Amino acid sequence: MVLVSISLAVITLDYRGGTEGPLAVAGRAAQEGIAPLQKAVTTVTRPIGDFFSGLAHLPSLQDENDRLTAQVQDLSAQVAAASYLREQLAALQDQLGLQGTLDPPSVAAVVIATGISNFDWSVTIDRGSEQGIEVGMPVVTGGPTLDAAELVGRVIQVTSHSSVVQLILDRRHAVAGVLSSSGETGLITGQGDDDLRMDLVTPGTGIGVPEPVYTTSYEVNGHPGRYPPGILIGTVDRVTPESNAIQESIQVRPAVDFSMLEFVLVLQIGTEG
Repeated sequence: MVLVSISLAVITLDYRGGTEGPLAVAGRAAQEGIAPLQKAVTTVTRPIGDFFSGLAHLPSLQDENDRLTAQVQDLSAQVAAASYLREQLAALQDQLGLQGTLDPPSVAAVVIATGISNFDWSVTIDRGSEQGIEVGMPVVTGGPTLDAAELVGRVIQVTSHSSVVQLILDRRHAVAGVLSSSGETGLITGQGDDDLRMDLVTPGTGIGVPEPVYTTSYEVNGHPGRYPPGILIGTVDRVTPESNAIQESIQVRPAVDFSMLEFVLVLQIGTEG
Protein backbone atom coordinates (compact mmCIF):
# COMPACT_ATOMS: atom_id res chain seq x y z
CA MET A 1 0.00 0.00 0.00
CA VAL A 2 2.84 2.36 0.80
CA LEU A 3 4.59 1.63 -2.49
CA VAL A 4 1.36 2.10 -4.44
CA SER A 5 0.67 5.38 -2.66
CA ILE A 6 4.23 6.63 -3.39
CA SER A 7 3.91 5.62 -7.06
CA LEU A 8 0.62 7.45 -7.44
CA ALA A 9 2.08 10.53 -5.80
CA VAL A 10 5.14 10.47 -8.10
CA ILE A 11 2.97 10.00 -11.17
CA THR A 12 0.69 12.85 -10.13
CA LEU A 13 3.63 15.13 -9.40
CA ASP A 14 5.29 14.28 -12.72
CA TYR A 15 2.07 14.83 -14.65
CA ARG A 16 1.41 18.21 -13.03
CA GLY A 17 4.99 19.34 -13.42
CA GLY A 18 5.06 18.60 -17.20
CA THR A 19 8.33 18.82 -19.10
CA GLU A 20 9.71 21.43 -16.71
CA GLY A 21 8.85 19.64 -13.46
CA PRO A 22 11.48 18.42 -11.02
CA LEU A 23 11.09 14.80 -12.05
CA ALA A 24 11.45 15.62 -15.75
CA VAL A 25 14.58 17.65 -15.04
CA ALA A 26 15.98 14.82 -12.91
CA GLY A 27 15.13 12.30 -15.67
CA ARG A 28 16.98 14.33 -18.28
CA ALA A 29 19.99 14.65 -16.02
CA ALA A 30 19.99 10.91 -15.39
CA GLN A 31 19.68 10.19 -19.13
CA GLU A 32 22.54 12.53 -19.88
CA GLY A 33 24.72 10.75 -17.36
CA ILE A 34 23.78 7.27 -18.51
CA ALA A 35 24.14 8.01 -22.27
CA PRO A 36 27.98 7.60 -22.35
CA LEU A 37 27.66 4.31 -20.50
CA GLN A 38 24.98 3.10 -22.93
CA LYS A 39 27.20 4.06 -25.86
CA ALA A 40 30.15 2.14 -24.43
CA VAL A 41 28.04 -0.93 -23.73
CA THR A 42 26.54 -0.80 -27.25
CA THR A 43 29.98 -0.47 -28.83
CA VAL A 44 31.12 -3.63 -27.06
CA THR A 45 27.98 -5.73 -27.38
CA ARG A 46 26.79 -4.82 -30.92
CA PRO A 47 29.58 -6.69 -32.83
CA ILE A 48 28.86 -9.75 -30.70
CA GLY A 49 25.17 -9.49 -31.46
CA ASP A 50 25.84 -8.94 -35.15
CA PHE A 51 28.13 -11.98 -35.17
CA PHE A 52 25.49 -14.29 -33.73
CA SER A 53 22.86 -12.73 -35.96
CA GLY A 54 25.09 -13.41 -38.96
CA LEU A 55 25.49 -17.01 -37.90
CA ALA A 56 21.75 -17.36 -37.70
CA HIS A 57 21.32 -15.95 -41.24
CA LEU A 58 24.40 -17.65 -42.75
CA PRO A 59 22.50 -20.27 -44.81
CA SER A 60 20.23 -17.67 -46.40
CA LEU A 61 23.20 -15.35 -47.05
CA GLN A 62 25.06 -18.19 -48.79
CA ASP A 63 22.05 -18.90 -50.98
CA GLU A 64 21.79 -15.23 -51.88
CA ASN A 65 25.51 -15.08 -52.65
CA ASP A 66 25.25 -18.14 -54.90
CA ARG A 67 22.28 -16.61 -56.70
CA LEU A 68 24.08 -13.31 -57.28
CA THR A 69 27.25 -15.10 -58.42
CA ALA A 70 25.27 -17.13 -60.96
CA GLN A 71 23.56 -13.96 -62.14
CA VAL A 72 26.89 -12.17 -62.61
CA GLN A 73 28.28 -15.13 -64.57
CA ASP A 74 25.21 -15.21 -66.78
CA LEU A 75 25.42 -11.48 -67.46
CA SER A 76 29.15 -11.77 -68.21
CA ALA A 77 28.44 -14.54 -70.72
CA GLN A 78 25.76 -12.39 -72.37
CA VAL A 79 28.15 -9.43 -72.62
CA ALA A 80 30.87 -11.64 -74.14
CA ALA A 81 28.41 -13.12 -76.64
CA ALA A 82 27.14 -9.68 -77.62
CA SER A 83 30.70 -8.43 -78.10
CA TYR A 84 31.56 -11.43 -80.29
CA LEU A 85 28.43 -10.89 -82.40
CA ARG A 86 29.31 -7.21 -82.85
CA GLU A 87 32.80 -8.16 -84.01
CA GLN A 88 31.37 -10.71 -86.46
CA LEU A 89 28.88 -8.16 -87.78
CA ALA A 90 31.65 -5.58 -88.28
CA ALA A 91 33.82 -8.15 -90.07
CA LEU A 92 30.95 -9.16 -92.35
CA GLN A 93 30.15 -5.53 -93.12
CA ASP A 94 33.79 -4.93 -94.00
CA GLN A 95 33.83 -7.99 -96.27
CA LEU A 96 30.64 -6.91 -98.00
CA GLY A 97 32.01 -3.41 -98.45
CA LEU A 98 35.27 -4.77 -99.81
CA GLN A 99 33.46 -7.17 -102.12
CA GLY A 100 31.55 -4.27 -103.62
CA THR A 101 34.76 -2.38 -104.47
CA LEU A 102 36.79 -5.26 -105.88
CA ASP A 103 37.39 -5.75 -109.58
CA PRO A 104 37.45 -8.61 -110.60
CA PRO A 105 34.37 -10.12 -108.90
CA SER A 106 34.80 -12.22 -105.78
CA VAL A 107 33.12 -14.97 -103.77
CA ALA A 108 32.63 -14.53 -100.02
CA ALA A 109 33.49 -17.58 -97.92
CA VAL A 110 33.73 -18.68 -94.30
CA VAL A 111 36.73 -20.51 -92.84
CA ILE A 112 35.46 -23.89 -91.61
CA ALA A 113 38.72 -25.70 -90.76
CA THR A 114 42.46 -25.12 -90.33
CA GLY A 115 45.32 -27.37 -91.36
CA ILE A 116 48.24 -25.73 -89.63
CA SER A 117 51.29 -27.92 -88.99
CA ASN A 118 55.05 -27.85 -89.52
CA PHE A 119 54.55 -28.86 -93.15
CA ASP A 120 51.17 -27.42 -94.08
CA TRP A 121 49.72 -23.98 -93.42
CA SER A 122 46.24 -23.88 -94.90
CA VAL A 123 42.55 -23.32 -94.17
CA THR A 124 39.40 -24.85 -95.63
CA ILE A 125 36.55 -22.59 -96.78
CA ASP A 126 32.89 -23.38 -97.43
CA ARG A 127 32.87 -22.50 -101.16
CA GLY A 128 33.97 -24.64 -104.10
CA SER A 129 33.58 -25.27 -107.82
CA GLU A 130 29.79 -24.93 -107.61
CA GLN A 131 30.35 -21.29 -106.64
CA GLY A 132 32.88 -20.68 -109.43
CA ILE A 133 36.11 -21.19 -107.46
CA GLU A 134 39.13 -22.65 -109.21
CA VAL A 135 42.63 -23.71 -108.20
CA GLY A 136 45.06 -20.78 -108.20
CA MET A 137 42.57 -18.02 -107.37
CA PRO A 138 43.87 -15.42 -104.85
CA VAL A 139 42.23 -15.11 -101.44
CA VAL A 140 42.04 -11.85 -99.47
CA THR A 141 40.35 -10.40 -96.41
CA GLY A 142 40.05 -6.97 -94.81
CA GLY A 143 37.84 -4.10 -95.85
CA PRO A 144 35.78 -2.16 -96.50
CA THR A 145 37.70 -0.80 -99.56
CA LEU A 146 40.16 -2.21 -102.06
CA ASP A 147 42.97 -0.25 -100.43
CA ALA A 148 42.30 -2.22 -97.23
CA ALA A 149 42.45 -5.68 -98.85
CA GLU A 150 44.95 -7.99 -97.12
CA LEU A 151 46.52 -11.06 -98.69
CA VAL A 152 45.56 -14.45 -97.25
CA GLY A 153 46.90 -16.88 -99.86
CA ARG A 154 45.64 -18.84 -102.86
CA VAL A 155 43.35 -21.77 -103.59
CA ILE A 156 45.26 -25.04 -104.04
CA GLN A 157 42.45 -27.61 -103.92
CA VAL A 158 38.78 -27.48 -104.87
CA THR A 159 35.77 -29.74 -104.36
CA SER A 160 32.19 -29.00 -105.32
CA HIS A 161 31.37 -27.18 -102.06
CA SER A 162 34.70 -26.51 -100.33
CA SER A 163 38.24 -25.38 -101.09
CA VAL A 164 41.65 -25.49 -99.45
CA VAL A 165 43.58 -22.21 -99.27
CA GLN A 166 47.36 -22.23 -98.92
CA LEU A 167 48.28 -19.39 -96.54
CA ILE A 168 51.12 -16.98 -97.24
CA LEU A 169 52.70 -18.41 -94.05
CA ASP A 170 53.34 -21.74 -95.80
CA ARG A 171 57.01 -22.37 -96.53
CA ARG A 172 56.14 -23.41 -100.08
CA HIS A 173 54.31 -20.16 -100.79
CA ALA A 174 55.98 -17.26 -102.59
CA VAL A 175 54.67 -13.91 -103.80
CA ALA A 176 56.30 -10.92 -105.49
CA GLY A 177 56.16 -7.86 -103.26
CA VAL A 178 57.05 -4.19 -103.52
CA LEU A 179 58.17 -1.79 -100.78
CA SER A 180 55.81 1.18 -100.63
CA SER A 181 58.39 3.95 -100.19
CA SER A 182 61.31 2.93 -102.41
CA GLY A 183 59.40 0.86 -104.97
CA GLU A 184 62.01 -1.91 -104.65
CA THR A 185 60.66 -5.36 -105.38
CA GLY A 186 61.54 -8.73 -103.91
CA LEU A 187 60.32 -12.25 -103.35
CA ILE A 188 58.34 -12.92 -100.16
CA THR A 189 58.22 -16.48 -98.83
CA GLY A 190 56.42 -18.03 -95.89
CA GLN A 191 58.33 -19.05 -92.76
CA GLY A 192 55.65 -20.85 -90.76
CA ASP A 193 55.43 -19.43 -87.24
CA ASP A 194 58.01 -16.74 -88.03
CA ASP A 195 57.55 -13.53 -89.99
CA LEU A 196 57.57 -13.66 -93.78
CA ARG A 197 60.94 -13.31 -95.46
CA MET A 198 61.58 -10.86 -98.30
CA ASP A 199 64.69 -11.51 -100.40
CA LEU A 200 66.28 -10.20 -103.61
CA VAL A 201 66.11 -6.56 -102.49
CA THR A 202 69.00 -4.37 -103.63
CA PRO A 203 71.55 -3.68 -100.84
CA GLY A 204 71.50 -0.13 -99.48
CA THR A 205 67.83 0.37 -100.20
CA GLY A 206 66.33 2.80 -97.72
CA ILE A 207 63.77 0.70 -95.86
CA GLY A 208 61.48 2.04 -93.18
CA VAL A 209 60.38 0.09 -90.13
CA PRO A 210 57.46 -0.35 -90.28
CA GLU A 211 56.84 0.05 -94.02
CA PRO A 212 53.92 -1.46 -95.94
CA VAL A 213 54.64 -4.16 -98.51
CA TYR A 214 52.16 -4.81 -101.33
CA THR A 215 51.74 -7.34 -104.09
CA THR A 216 53.22 -6.25 -107.40
CA SER A 217 52.32 -7.16 -110.96
CA TYR A 218 54.64 -9.00 -113.27
CA GLU A 219 54.45 -11.10 -116.41
CA VAL A 220 56.44 -14.14 -117.46
CA ASN A 221 56.22 -15.35 -121.07
CA GLY A 222 52.95 -13.54 -121.47
CA HIS A 223 51.45 -15.01 -118.30
CA PRO A 224 50.54 -12.60 -115.46
CA GLY A 225 51.52 -13.24 -111.86
CA ARG A 226 49.33 -15.05 -109.36
CA TYR A 227 48.11 -11.93 -107.56
CA PRO A 228 46.78 -8.57 -108.71
CA PRO A 229 48.87 -5.59 -107.60
CA GLY A 230 48.16 -3.39 -104.61
CA ILE A 231 47.08 -5.99 -102.03
CA LEU A 232 48.68 -5.46 -98.63
CA ILE A 233 50.96 -8.36 -97.66
CA GLY A 234 52.30 -6.93 -94.41
CA THR A 235 54.73 -4.44 -92.90
CA VAL A 236 58.49 -4.51 -92.54
CA ASP A 237 59.42 -5.65 -89.05
CA ARG A 238 63.19 -6.02 -89.25
CA VAL A 239 66.04 -5.67 -91.77
CA THR A 240 69.09 -7.94 -91.64
CA PRO A 241 71.98 -7.32 -94.07
CA GLU A 242 73.26 -10.51 -95.69
CA SER A 243 76.94 -11.33 -95.17
CA ASN A 244 77.57 -11.53 -98.91
CA ALA A 245 76.24 -7.96 -99.32
CA ILE A 246 74.41 -9.01 -102.48
CA GLN A 247 70.93 -8.51 -101.05
CA GLU A 248 68.99 -7.40 -98.02
CA SER A 249 67.05 -9.90 -95.89
CA ILE A 250 63.81 -8.37 -94.69
CA GLN A 251 61.33 -9.77 -92.17
CA VAL A 252 57.73 -8.85 -92.99
CA ARG A 253 54.95 -9.20 -90.44
CA PRO A 254 51.73 -10.39 -92.16
CA ALA A 255 48.83 -7.94 -92.22
CA VAL A 256 46.34 -10.74 -91.48
CA ASP A 257 45.92 -12.13 -87.98
CA PHE A 258 45.54 -15.75 -89.07
CA SER A 259 44.56 -16.88 -85.58
CA MET A 260 41.38 -14.78 -85.91
CA LEU A 261 40.65 -15.44 -89.61
CA GLU A 262 36.94 -16.19 -90.18
CA PHE A 263 35.78 -14.55 -93.42
CA VAL A 264 37.60 -14.30 -96.75
CA LEU A 265 37.00 -13.30 -100.36
CA VAL A 266 38.16 -15.43 -103.30
CA LEU A 267 39.09 -13.27 -106.31
CA GLN A 268 37.73 -14.78 -109.52
CA ILE A 269 40.62 -14.01 -111.82
CA GLY A 270 42.61 -16.07 -114.28
CA THR A 271 44.53 -18.88 -112.64
CA GLU A 272 47.55 -18.90 -114.93
CA GLY A 273 50.96 -17.84 -113.63
